[in-house]
Amino acid sequence: MKTISVTVDDETHRQARIRAAETGTTVSAMIRDILTALLQSPPGDVQVETEPERRRRRLAEIMDEFRKKGIGLDSSQRLSREEVYDRDAARRH
Repeated sequence: MKTISVTVDDETHRQARIRAAETGTTVSAMIRDILTALLQSPPGDVQVETEPERRRRRLAEIMDEFRKKGIGLDSSQRLSREEVYDRDAARRH
């Protein structure tokens, strides 16, 4: 394995260390993943997906799958505030 040295300003370094700690990785591993993703993309198509972006995209995919299968909440079946707190009605069911 080869080593690459990169020079960044103090604030970028600080933020990179914080992000690495938040995601349970190292700055070196983050840079390696970014470089790997960059090199797997066709030239000119440089869009590295961050972890929060990947999670949002995946959540949107899951929600689309749920909609297609008819899984989820139907907003027409929402209870009013009064219905939620009507204990007598809840006991009747």
